[in-house]
Amino acid sequence: MSQATLKDVAVHAGVSHQTVSNVLNDHPHVRPATRQRVLKAVAELDYHPNVAAKALREARITALCCAFYNHDADQIADPYRNLIQSSFVAEADLRGYTMNVAFLLGEQPETFDRLRQRFLQRQMGGSVIVGQNMTAQQWRTTREWGMSSVMFDQHFDDTLVNTVFADYRGGMRELVAHHAAQGRRDLALIIPLADPGSSGVERHEQFLASVQELGLRGRVVNGDWSFDSGERAARTLLQGDAPDAILAGNDRMAAGALLAAHQLGIDVPGTLAISGFDDFEFTLYTTPRLTTVRVPHEAMARAAVQDLLNLIETGEDQPARCFPTELVVRDSS
Repeated sequence: MSQATLKDVAVHAGVSHQTVSNVLNDHPHVRPATRQRVLKAVAELDYHPNVAAKALREARITALCCAFYNHDADQIADPYRNLIQSSFVAEADLRGYTMNVAFLLGEQPETFDRLRQRFLQRQMGGSVIVGQNMTAQQWRTTREWGMSSVMFDQHFDDTLVNTVFADYRGGMRELVAHHAAQGRRDLALIIPLADPGSSGVERHEQFLASVQELGLRGRVVNGDWSFDSGERAARTLLQGDAPDAILAGNDRMAAGALLAAHQLGIDVPGTLAISGFDDFEFTLYTTPRLTTVRVPHEAMARAAVQDLLNLIETGEDQPARCFPTELVVRDSS
């Protein structure tokens, strides 16, 4: 359950926002009966003032944080992380804030403790959490601290607020339909099978649903989002009962699949179609250029920072935001 806001207290007590603020700040010109009514509402709603919001308004805190869950701090070559981190920083800077970075590890509770201490010590006013495979309980834990936070690229059925994500199901549906329209009947998907993150799960589930709906053969092989895993998975597929289309859960694995096909002498897109997901810049420079699904990561990242600042300032949960994806057809299919 979300924490009560100043607006909730005002409604409960039947007074204005300003009256509640005057009572909380011990303003002398408040009638005793009104003061008692407000304090009773505060107690009944278990309201706690948002100290981070107050500090931000008074210009004492000008830092935010982007916290990467189960990301390796040394993964500087990952285009996904680089793009969203730079977008977080750019949006924060535009609004007069700095953006620090933290790394949370599920098997190391002390990483969560350090983030909590940074918040309690007023080193930052709130955090965007990049947690594609963070659990709902871990997300709820960060909210229990009283820290304003927005979840990026992950959402939970029971927490459809303060989250920013993409329509991965819609993108995969379009991609499978595209391959079917090109006459492909035997499709294989490369995706991390053990990744609980909503983005991977939704791509996986929608692939299975779409091939069934269209009467296609569909199979799924494991990858780990890396170039190498895409190459290995594609090589295994192409040296056996080969499909006529390989769909990869991201562009990095798709680029690896392109390399495997080239090394095995398989014509793309003549014999085999290959597609990715994300539309990172390098897809324009593969041979052939990669068909993919565009995910608006930059716009999503900027929206996450905007929602975080609104949450800090108002103390009120922000509506979940789902961004549409777009099929981009190039030369590989």
